[in-house]
Amino acid sequence: MRTLFSLLTIVLTTAFFITGIIYFIARAFGQIAWNPESKAFKRMLEVLRGRLNPVAQNLVPWDHEMLGLLSLNRVNEKKPGWFSPVSSGQITTIYQEPVVAYVTQQMGKSSVTIARTSDREFILRKKDKETEIWLNNTPFGLFVDGALLAPGKGSKLLARLEHQSDEVHASLILGNAKAVVLSNTEHASGPNPRAMTLLQELDPEAENIALAMALLRLQV
Repeated sequence: MRTLFSLLTIVLTTAFFITGIIYFIARAFGQIAWNPESKAFKRMLEVLRGRLNPVAQNLVPWDHEMLGLLSLNRVNEKKPGWFSPVSSGQITTIYQEPVVAYVTQQMGKSSVTIARTSDREFILRKKDKETEIWLNNTPFGLFVDGALLAPGKGSKLLARLEHQSDEVHASLILGNAKAVVLSNTEHASGPNPRAMTLLQELDPEAENIALAMALLRLQV
């Protein structure tokens, strides 16, 4: 009996040791893979783009009216599985037209989303409470603590998002003016809830900011 107990102890100790090694290797690899400058991260983006391509095939062409018509509804969703941390789907207009395709890979508290319209592509890399955003492979901004900051040393303020978790809407401030009202996905009602309401005419840069913020709030 004592021999059996000793053997069981050795087996369990070895199993815990191997599990620990696998955990630390996976964690170290994950930190490397999620570094935007690493080859592993760039390879991951290419794999995600490969998954996104068929999802984005039937998107309705994006024009200046689509931003105000964007809804919170998703179609053709694929949820992450036991062996795959990747989800995908499409976001529609209030008229049920697919205008945004997305694919997301989740790893713990970090995630990477690629979202594509017919004419542009956003990458959102979320880590803890910060989200880095790229537009068409170019750094676009860093969202942290309700502020969207421009890339670079100056960190120019591009926009502010003012909201409370229990509020139905959030205000997107551009300059000193409330330009867009973004809907809270958790408090949306109706069959085709709008993702946002535009309070003023937006130029192309402001449109990209508003769309980026909407995608960030819809990020899965």
